Amino acid sequence: MSFSRLALIAFCASVFAFAGCGGGDPVQNFNNSPIVASGAKKNMQDVKRGIILAGSRIGWQMQQVKPGTMYATIFKRGSMAKVEINYTADTYSITYKDSSNLKYDGNVIHGTYNKWVTHLHRNIRDTLSKM
Repeated sequence: MSFSRLALIAFCASVFAFAGCGGGDPVQNFNNSPIVASGAKKNMQDVKRGIILAGSRIGWQMQQVKPGTMYATIFKRGSMAKVEINYTADTYSITYKDSSNLKYDGNVIHGTYNKWVTHLHRNIRDTLSKM
């Protein structure tokens, strides 16, 4: 077998191995995150206002769907992620809703999605704690 053919086989094997390794990360959701207030207990309007402020501040487009539920969508570098945020006066949850160009296969997704949603979660938590 010639060297060039052997090199081609090795290259193809490494490409397939890399493609099969880790193809992404498990989708990160945040369920029933407690709302920690520095002052008085928050009501639903306070929480809604805090979530909208927190998401908008870091580039998420916030859309109220119904009381206690909103969608947050972000577009970056040709990719899109959409999450559903359910909230009460005491807790909030961030759940995957949709995406494009993030290689979502029903279980795993590109690691960038998890970075974006973790940043959103932290910003919501921090904003609500300072209100």
